[in-house]
Amino acid sequence: MSFLFIELILFILSVFLAGFVTAAEIALSSFGENKIEELKEKGDNIWQKFLIVHKNPEPFYGTIHLLSLTFLISSVLFGFLLSAKLINPVITEPNTGFYDDPIRLILSFALTIILIASALTIFCYLIPKAIGFKYSDFLGRFFVTLLIPVANLFIFPVKLLNTLSNFLLIPFKEKTNFSQAKPSEDEILDIIADGVKSGAIDEKEEEIIQNIIEFNDLKAGEVMVPRTEMISIDINETEEESLRSIILKGHTLIPVYEDSIDNIVGILHSKDVIKLLLESGSISSIKNLIRPAYFIPETKLISEILTEMQQRGERLAIVSDEYGGTEGVITIEDILEEIVGEIKSDSVTEQKEYYKFPDNKYFVLGSMQISDFNDVFNLQLPESDEYNTVAGFIAERSGKILSLNETVEYESVKFELIKKIRQKMVQFKVYSDDGSFREKVNNL
Repeated sequence: MSFLFIELILFILSVFLAGFVTAAEIALSSFGENKIEELKEKGDNIWQKFLIVHKNPEPFYGTIHLLSLTFLISSVLFGFLLSAKLINPVITEPNTGFYDDPIRLILSFALTIILIASALTIFCYLIPKAIGFKYSDFLGRFFVTLLIPVANLFIFPVKLLNTLSNFLLIPFKEKTNFSQAKPSEDEILDIIADGVKSGAIDEKEEEIIQNIIEFNDLKAGEVMVPRTEMISIDINETEEESLRSIILKGHTLIPVYEDSIDNIVGILHSKDVIKLLLESGSISSIKNLIRPAYFIPETKLISEILTEMQQRGERLAIVSDEYGGTEGVITIEDILEEIVGEIKSDSVTEQKEYYKFPDNKYFVLGSMQISDFNDVFNLQLPESDEYNTVAGFIAERSGKILSLNETVEYESVKFELIKKIRQKMVQFKVYSDDGSFREKVNNL
């Protein structure tokens, strides 16, 4: 048997083993706590082996990386040995010394690197990566059985390399290890984007996943309904029509203030008002109906707010600034919308695309069709194939997605963005400073 054949076999074997280790690592890393718990519940005894790896991953992933590097290096070594016998004779002229011509030497070296790098990329990374994801259960089970005894042989080398690496990192005040690092948010988003391109994940699922990732960074001040848009009433309010109007607009929880909106004294539940109306037929005072308010700082994370709301049974919180003044309100619905997008409510407020504020300004949904807007109001917003909605018109006119409370003006009419979910302009306040803006339909 010739040395050429032996070198070829060793090269193929090294490439195969390097690819196998890559696929096995990907498959093994897919067995997290939840998957291990599922195996345990099913009575599959292999869960115990996965738990051993999960609890102390360092020696196991260290072994994987050392084996992977060993097989990759051997692949490169045997690849160069093969190239010396297969590529060099083709490039070198007969009866001449190969090293006598530096150009041929460089050409041969470059061609060898390209071929070996291509082979390793395809067979040691791309293909094993795809196989590892597709057959993660089978490969994970197979490899974890082999890995535990093999890892015992590499405990000392892994510890030695780890100690040496951390010693060299002392000036940088960093530490390292062989264990699987948690992917960064950007890496997760890249994976999700790849899933959308391949069709494994649809765009709505992508949006929800992105929202979940960003959820923990959001604060109350970024999600709340600002004080200028709050629907609230004075504790001394006695006009039944005002209360009826608020209830009919679909507000089930209404902040109650005394003298100033910065002095919130409680929350009025519409069901309490309705119950009183049904029992007595009138409302003389709302003081006995007020329930305690739940106050939070504007800097509080909405993830913490959601947990507290669930524990306390609250659905609305008053957002306060550092001086105790009222910044706005936030509801569980507002928080959940940051994950799943806009939630359609059965209330009248959510069904109507527009209504009139007490100050004679108008609330308009960004999703309202331009044609409907023009029919309702005495305006002729230009229509275009590029957009169909009020939000689309504003984006086209301004050339961007507005920031919260930012205003765009068109023919003396101002469109102020009052609610935004991510990059979606949801609600606008529409008005004019000179009073020229009038609603065409009086019966709101």
